[in-house]
Amino acid sequence: MLAIRTLLVVDAEGFSRNRDSDLPGLHIEIRDAVAAACDRSGLSDTWKAVRFLESRGDGLLAALPQEAAVPLIHPFSDRLQDVLAESAQRLRALGLRLRLRVALHFGLVDDEHPVAPGISAATNDVCRLVDCEPLKAALRNSDPDVTFVAVIVSSEAFETFVRGGHTGLQPSQFTKIQAKVKQFDRPAFLYVPAPSECKLPEQSQVDGVPHTAASSPASGTSLKRVKVTGKAAQNIIGNQVGGSIWQERS
Repeated sequence: MLAIRTLLVVDAEGFSRNRDSDLPGLHIEIRDAVAAACDRSGLSDTWKAVRFLESRGDGLLAALPQEAAVPLIHPFSDRLQDVLAESAQRLRALGLRLRLRVALHFGLVDDEHPVAPGISAATNDVCRLVDCEPLKAALRNSDPDVTFVAVIVSSEAFETFVRGGHTGLQPSQFTKIQAKVKQFDRPAFLYVPAPSECKLPEQSQVDGVPHTAASSPASGTSLKRVKVTGKAAQNIIGNQVGGSIWQERS
């Protein structure tokens, strides 16, 4: 029977980069982390009684009662961050890392269909949300030892539960993004419980081409596609320049 359900998708970053022998155990870690976060969010009984729970290999898709939407937005997102931060050192000792993307939505779902339970437009939409580039970038561009969770909330869920004042979060704690995956193209809202910045090597550009700056030998400055002019003694060997110079883009 069709009913309005809260839809949760959890997806692990870089899951397929792990060894084949590690994948089953890592999937169990995902399940355990979600269960622990539910327990800390007052959703333990709800999670245990979930009627539709589908394994995605690198994550989970679940349909929960509509009233689970508020605690799943908050505090579940923050508690999941806590659980993963606590387990990070243990997993690193095993050569593993677990960071999760989370998508939340709600809509009509038949989670008791005898042949095709959970198949609906709403489940398609939440699966598109978790695969969108802004959500992936939120983890990719953060410190992997600080930020373990990034959450995307559908526009419908955001307007109903966050802007409606039903969660412990303020609308200003979310960033509006555009989720584009295949034909799916809708606004959504991004929340990162523990935001951070990824420390990248210092970069520069020459003629619009980005490259990482490397230390130069004492004899001169390494140049790439740069016109060199100037006075005084100049020693140019390959692309190493010594002496007093001016440089102009060619």
